[in-house]
Amino acid sequence: MVKVKICGLKRVEDAEMLNELRPDFAGFIFASSKRRISLEQALQIRAALTEAIPAVGVFVNEPIENIVAIVESRAIQIVQLHGDEDNAYIKELGKRITLPIIKAVAVKDADDVRQEYAADIILYDTYQSGVAGGTGKTFNWDLLKEAKQPFFLAGGLHAGNLEAAIEQVQPYAVDISSGVETDGVKDFEKIRAVMEIIRRSTK
Repeated sequence: MVKVKICGLKRVEDAEMLNELRPDFAGFIFASSKRRISLEQALQIRAALTEAIPAVGVFVNEPIENIVAIVESRAIQIVQLHGDEDNAYIKELGKRITLPIIKAVAVKDADDVRQEYAADIILYDTYQSGVAGGTGKTFNWDLLKEAKQPFFLAGGLHAGNLEAAIEQVQPYAVDISSGVETDGVKDFEKIRAVMEIIRRSTK
């Protein structure tokens, strides 16, 4: 079954929703974003979140020392790099932590999909100049035919296009944030709708 990451948790209430609806991953954003949270907030949300759901910390061009400190706090169980981090950065981070590393790639063309990274898994997102993810827009999924390994699919996913995305792309996991929000707040019914689609379309 395709796995689901609900990204951009900001409140303890968001964790409580996920505890009931049981996606596979939760996302905490530590980069500049309207969904950015502090380490203190992340620890509060992590404490409220069932241990069965690993938290993914999202970073953009963050100093490695800062990521290591957050990892050591146990606020997160997976690291996601969403900036310009190259393989040298990823390998150095990998020497400092034992957690899985996701590398996000903003897709403009097929060359972006062919690029190989030293991360454990890749996340493909929509390219938008000057923006590191969170665009709320889809991209040309046909480009993902070039993908050589399992991946997360992100970018503008919601209940209205999720089934088509899964059928066309067959990702390892989908990453959804704004598509399960109402007025910038996580919406229980929208998350439930997404989970129902996943279970129905990937039995």
